[in-house]
Amino acid sequence: MIDKMEAGVETDGNTEVKRPGIVQVCILFSITIILFIFIGYRVQQSEFYTGVLISEFSLILLPAFIFLLLFKYDLKSVLRLKGTKPLNFLVTFVLMLFAIPIAGAFNFLNLFIVNSIFGKVIVEQLPVATDAWSLMADILVIAGSAGICEEFLFRGVIQRGFERFGTTRAILLAAFLFSLTHMDFQKIFGTFVLGALIGFIVYRTDSLFCGMFAHFTNNAIAVLLSSIVTKFMSAYGGPGAKIAEGADLNGILSTFSSLPPQQLSIVLFVYGFFFLFIISIFILLLVVLIKLNPVNKSNEAIVGISANSGAFRANVKSLAWLLPGVLLIASLYYFEVLKFKGISNGLAEAARRLLGS
Repeated sequence: MIDKMEAGVETDGNTEVKRPGIVQVCILFSITIILFIFIGYRVQQSEFYTGVLISEFSLILLPAFIFLLLFKYDLKSVLRLKGTKPLNFLVTFVLMLFAIPIAGAFNFLNLFIVNSIFGKVIVEQLPVATDAWSLMADILVIAGSAGICEEFLFRGVIQRGFERFGTTRAILLAAFLFSLTHMDFQKIFGTFVLGALIGFIVYRTDSLFCGMFAHFTNNAIAVLLSSIVTKFMSAYGGPGAKIAEGADLNGILSTFSSLPPQQLSIVLFVYGFFFLFIISIFILLLVVLIKLNPVNKSNEAIVGISANSGAFRANVKSLAWLLPGVLLIASLYYFEVLKFKGISNGLAEAARRLLGS
């Protein structure tokens, strides 16, 4: 039986507010991962767009929505479904523009490490739009569905439940699980950075709508850039050339790692200077967001009491309920390692087929 603390009943001023418990959100995460791995992969392999929509709305959003209804949580309070200042959307948009190259730098570091260990990277190319209608479909499916459904689960429910650990830990834990769920250890660094940023935006603006908009903006820009780069490379780099293909990335990474020390120093200096400029603007925009949205002191007090109470150690033990989901993801990562090493055996192939990967 879930006690009052685990069920998330806390006092917000004179009002009793029910919020998710750690065990609950950990079980929800594991259930979602099980559904996604055993069903989501299969439906996406049959037809990409329909598969993504089914995965996002039926396997990610729906379990979280049923969870909130089942335990009779107040959706508006738990999910932070609140209006916000229009200026927050503008700041969020510009913030995400400058966050993309930062996340890209982390992803490049991630790929560089993978390339150093395995001698190659393997990048799966998403469908690239060839006309205006397919571009619109890509934006609606890849950016729109992910922005709504993944934010509903990770920043709306999971981050809310983890706030018993304190705000910072909640944001980082939710971002870590968010990065794992993308099932690609080659991009886990950048995905984690973006997840943490979106978590901070949701917390600071106290609105999930800003998080959904931030996620949508990131994915939509990625879709647009992919389409533009592919068309450019097709026109000037040969028919069907794609800069994002694994072979091209492997060449870039190999060239980068084989540069003489002096040339490498110059390259790092130039890109480092550019990166510092981006970081400076990014920090300035974060300051603007913070100034626009003072912390809700009553909400901060609730989080602080829970995070610093004697139940903290018990809350940490509650994270064990993440293990079913995390172990399944780890098994997929293990199969990816085998693929990188070119190792194939009957047991691994049978397990891969069972998991639908």
